[in-house]
Amino acid sequence: MFGIHSVHRRLAELTEKADRLGGFNKLAEAEQKEITHCLIVNAKITREVDALLQLSFIAYQANDTEWQMEICGRLDALRPKFT
Repeated sequence: MFGIHSVHRRLAELTEKADRLGGFNKLAEAEQKEITHCLIVNAKITREVDALLQLSFIAYQANDTEWQMEICGRLDALRPKFT
């Protein structure tokens, strides 16, 4: 199953609200700060996933199945959970 991270969901909500209002500058100051926070968290998640995918490829090339499974477990831990 495919899940949407709560940070991405909130970014979508705020973007849609900004669109309805006529721009991001029309959002409340707290919502603008929330967008900044979400973008920072998004960047962190992206860097972590990219690094793990690169490590997984290295483990695959090295034929180290145990290491690759460990990396896949770390990737799974980052995947959004359904509630």
